[in-house]
Amino acid sequence: MLKLNKLNEDDLSYDLSSRPKAIKNWTPVINDDDEPIEEKVRAAFNLTSWYVRLANANYGLENYDQVKPYLEKAAPYAFLRGFDEELKTHKNDWTIQQELNLCLLFGNTDIIEKLSKLVNNFKPSSIMHQACYLYDCLLIKVGTGQSIEQVQIEEALSEAGATKDKDVLQYIQPLIQAINALVLSDQSLWQSSIEKAIDWHTDQCKFGDYKEDIDGFINLNALTLAKLGKTMHGWQCETHSLYLPLFLID
Repeated sequence: MLKLNKLNEDDLSYDLSSRPKAIKNWTPVINDDDEPIEEKVRAAFNLTSWYVRLANANYGLENYDQVKPYLEKAAPYAFLRGFDEELKTHKNDWTIQQELNLCLLFGNTDIIEKLSKLVNNFKPSSIMHQACYLYDCLLIKVGTGQSIEQVQIEEALSEAGATKDKDVLQYIQPLIQAINALVLSDQSLWQSSIEKAIDWHTDQCKFGDYKEDIDGFINLNALTLAKLGKTMHGWQCETHSLYLPLFLID
């Protein structure tokens, strides 16, 4: 078993034994016209969570061939949970990043196309930090192949630098810099920015919010930016971290 945070083998084995039955029970709800919308919302929320938990549990238990298939199954439900007008649940500028990255990393072309159409009117349910929201918008643009003006990046960097929040300064700001690097074709800046994001994430898994959270097993933001560096420029990320399983973007 990989030592990723304080969760142990029993915790992960519970997910492997319990989630498949729950998924089987809830999957038909999404497409059942007789189900009330409230139940469909619950289904989209739960199915996303359970598929991601199965992926992370398998990763922690070193069942590497099982990780990507579960994340690919999560992606359609992640789009519904994060962006569908009827089925989306409350998400702020920070928490929406899970759905956004699942779609960009593991969604099919139809999901990417739908996401690309949201960029000009994307608004999460609430905004904690404007810098984080601006990062989300930039990530949608770069992740769906749309052009980004340098002034938009400068605005996001300026907002992040002025935000009196250590997580924004230590994590969101480097992520914005990684997007800046993709636009500028600056491989060194891209690599160093991903390193900084992973350093922050590692500390969170040891001492912070992810120390008992299975969602901390994989840093999806950094993984998306690593994939974009590869697809846009042919760069190979050289960050060696358990929280950045690069085999998922091969």
